[in-house]
Amino acid sequence: MTRKTLKGLFPLMPFVLKENQDLDLEGLRENIEAYEERGFHGYVAFGCMGEFYAPSEEEFNKVVDVAVDATKKIACVIGTTFHNTKECLRRTKYAEDAGADGVMIGPPYLIPCTSEDVFEHYRQINDSVDEIQIMVYNNPFSFRFNMTPEFWDRLMTLDRIKAVKESSHDVLHRTMVTAHISDRINVFSGSEYWFLADSLLGANGIVSTCGQGTPKASLALYEACMKRDLERAIQLHKKFAELSSDVTPQNEVAWLKACSELGGLKAGPPRSPYLPLDPALRKRLEDRLREINAMV
Repeated sequence: MTRKTLKGLFPLMPFVLKENQDLDLEGLRENIEAYEERGFHGYVAFGCMGEFYAPSEEEFNKVVDVAVDATKKIACVIGTTFHNTKECLRRTKYAEDAGADGVMIGPPYLIPCTSEDVFEHYRQINDSVDEIQIMVYNNPFSFRFNMTPEFWDRLMTLDRIKAVKESSHDVLHRTMVTAHISDRINVFSGSEYWFLADSLLGANGIVSTCGQGTPKASLALYEACMKRDLERAIQLHKKFAELSSDVTPQNEVAWLKACSELGGLKAGPPRSPYLPLDPALRKRLEDRLREINAMV
């Protein structure tokens, strides 16, 4: 099976639910069709903002089956992060066998890991898969482990690791890591507002948190950065920073779902106990989406 390359603009996919909290699989199919029509290069289902922690085993399997079946033109990446290696590996093998192009995996997160723990986690997964590509997910806030350049030298000995989503907020860390590995694997910024600086150091992908509501603007930012059109890139970068300024660890799932719905996609409520986005923030998000969409 040929797996599509992990490179380009990959918006997150919301965990699409009905109002009664049941899966909305038809809504997921509609979203994938819209992602392909809008010109995205791929997508990531079950990221942090995509509620990777929320589905049951049966629900996870159903989402993967529908996602792979519905995806025709672009890369399908499934987040398989879990707080033990056994379940992470089960999810990863399920995604591989279903035909996904890649998996995005962060370290186990419930109890903080040592570097030996994290390396062994990735080694076991790497050695248990055949073709699927691994996108490593570095998010020290959520996972309480930060992947240094030295740690990356060890990870790069694992042959299925083909990309990284870098979501550290530390500018020095991002600079050191991206400069160290971008000539060996594809580096994805964890949101639009990081990509300007990252792209100058060799990053060539965005795991988009805004593209659900700003498809043309997100693609314009990506293309401007890749072409080194700095005047255009800086103009868009400022707007994406402003757009993302209301996102917090407490509301990120609700924010993504609101952004998706305002962009004409299906999303539904966050899975309980988490609540929809505050109405005042949703109104501000709507206004900012309108403003940035008017730029392209």
